[in-house]
Amino acid sequence: MGDSIDRELHRAVGLADLASLCSAAFQFPTPELAAALKDGSFLSDWRACILDVCGRVSEADEALLAFCDEAFHAEGTDYATMRREYSRLYLAPGSKVPVWPYESCFRHRAAGASGVPSLFRSQIALAVERSMHEAGVAPVKEHQEPGDSVFRELDFLAYLHAAEGEALRVGDEDARSAHLGRLVRFATDHALPWIPDFMAATEELADFAVYRAFARLGVRYLAELRALSCNAGASVSCTASGNGSSCAASASAGRSCVDCGEADE
Repeated sequence: MGDSIDRELHRAVGLADLASLCSAAFQFPTPELAAALKDGSFLSDWRACILDVCGRVSEADEALLAFCDEAFHAEGTDYATMRREYSRLYLAPGSKVPVWPYESCFRHRAAGASGVPSLFRSQIALAVERSMHEAGVAPVKEHQEPGDSVFRELDFLAYLHAAEGEALRVGDEDARSAHLGRLVRFATDHALPWIPDFMAATEELADFAVYRAFARLGVRYLAELRALSCNAGASVSCTASGNGSSCAASASAGRSCVDCGEADE
């Protein structure tokens, strides 16, 4: 396997694992998650993923890790408090929920529409599940949890990253192209139009640092997802932070959006 393919494989695997960690962060808390935050294993896994994705841990990533480490040892990271905070943020009754964790509901509110859309039969939720089925993925608990929840969309992105990586590993360029196409379409049509705003709302409205840290980790993964989408030629509106370079320019130069944002480090 050539150096270029090996680097791309590491990147795909790292992105799959980043998406999986973000999914775990935004599912209903478990004792195992709370323990992984306290004992450092969650952030250790995150660091390993960043190394796979980028080949290094930048100063910005070190700062993010330091922020999260402090947050994960602050008040509110015990299992019971995390359950209460998750319920307050995402599971409040009716339209009073501070942050909708479902794409259809979140975008419905963002558009200024009144009322609450159907959780299971909205056009967005059905489109998300159709994308999953077309990729050969049978959503878990399909009739119990809406298909467009933030963590199910992140799980699906993780699957697509991993599928691209497996195609790279076995040298199947047609399969790789198909998985990458699905990944970019799903990012463009679903994940990127709302999950960044979901993360921003979470950071703004969270009472405890642990969920603000989760939101920043989510933003970090989404930056890599946006860069991948831009560099693959997706019609995603994207401007890199830092020096203001556009993704189109970044792609033509062989760099990712994240690279542009760190150009002056």
